[in-house]
Amino acid sequence: MRRRALLGAAAAVVVLVLLVWGAAIDTARPLHQRSLFAALQLASLAGMSLGFAKGFERARSSRRRVLFVVAALASWRLSYFPIMVFSGHVASIGEWLLAATGLPIVVYPVFLSAVTLLHALAAAAAAELVEPRRVWVAAALAPAFLVATLVSFNKTSDLRLLPDTTTRLERPVPPAREAVENPYLPALLADGYAPNQRVMLLAAGLTYETIPESPWARTVKAVLEGLFEEDPYGSTADRVLEHYLAYHSAHFLIGCRRAADCPLSP
Repeated sequence: MRRRALLGAAAAVVVLVLLVWGAAIDTARPLHQRSLFAALQLASLAGMSLGFAKGFERARSSRRRVLFVVAALASWRLSYFPIMVFSGHVASIGEWLLAATGLPIVVYPVFLSAVTLLHALAAAAAAELVEPRRVWVAAALAPAFLVATLVSFNKTSDLRLLPDTTTRLERPVPPAREAVENPYLPALLADGYAPNQRVMLLAAGLTYETIPESPWARTVKAVLEGLFEEDPYGSTADRVLEHYLAYHSAHFLIGCRRAADCPLSP
């Protein structure tokens, strides 16, 4: 009981820190890449640690403890980019809902909270695979990790220990633009893609279609569209950088409720 109370208290502290940090990122002009990168690392690693701690309670031997550690770290590496993308999607839905209800608009508090929660779930899922309590649950989780693996290792250059080292941007931030059309689903029919790359194209294409038309979200989507068209065969590391570039490009639109009221440029 005491361990659970401590775990709950740690989770509450992490969430509070990330909410404050996220609010600071929202209001920063310009967006500082080191701050965004550090916040994402804290959110992902904290989530992984919380999920690991929950699963670690079941370890009954030193061998099991080592397996749980390896599984938690593997879940972090494999799920980092998919969770980064999906958390941005969650933040875009949050922006749309807040704009529609007239409440103050925030982006990164929602974004970072989603990263933490999803990494905690991923680490807990990895623990379930190491020591299944229900066979059907483990059988359902295995395909999810397979998809995450295919997305996270798009090219051989992605075979590296860390999923993200983007402490600074290696190219200029592109200007904000309007979306034209979904570039990912048509690319499924193009030549030159390996099967795992087509999995990423399918995931990106389906996500593109469900992004709401709120100002920050639609600009992120449009910039990513343009960056993909410039480099349609990029690695997962390239896609990580492209997401950061899109976040920077759309940053000045955080807080804008309607397209008609949005500034045309920073």
